[in-house]
Amino acid sequence: MDSPERFTHQVDQYDAWQRETIRRHGWALQAVSGDDESPPFVYTVGLTGFGHPELILFATSQATAATVLNDLGELVRAGHVLTPGQRVPVRSGDVHLLSFPESADWLYVANGLYRAPGAAPVPALLVVPADELAVTPGEDRPCACCG
Repeated sequence: MDSPERFTHQVDQYDAWQRETIRRHGWALQAVSGDDESPPFVYTVGLTGFGHPELILFATSQATAATVLNDLGELVRAGHVLTPGQRVPVRSGDVHLLSFPESADWLYVANGLYRAPGAAPVPALLVVPADELAVTPGEDRPCACCG
């Protein structure tokens, strides 16, 4: 069994990686494994820094979600403002964007980094495939700190 010190070290390393990734690329991706109560999902952390809602995609592989969310992130970096109700083409297929008011319940890391004390949760958009997405090959991995 891992010691509390080892766990703290893993969390510190992950936090440092995430902040460096956001600094270097503009955002990072946070994958969450599914369980009996919720499907797997991946969300962005850092689009808030562009003055843009974060993005969340449920029930796809981590690699496919990464392709979709990174394509959308590149649009944001290029100055596009993504809004609820849009249909957006990305490499994996078209996606719809919907309001996602429950960000406090799902986007823990993004809210931890960007939500001011006493302020509303960070805004977010739900990414929903318009049709079947092209699958990006890759293996799902457990959380770097938890798995």
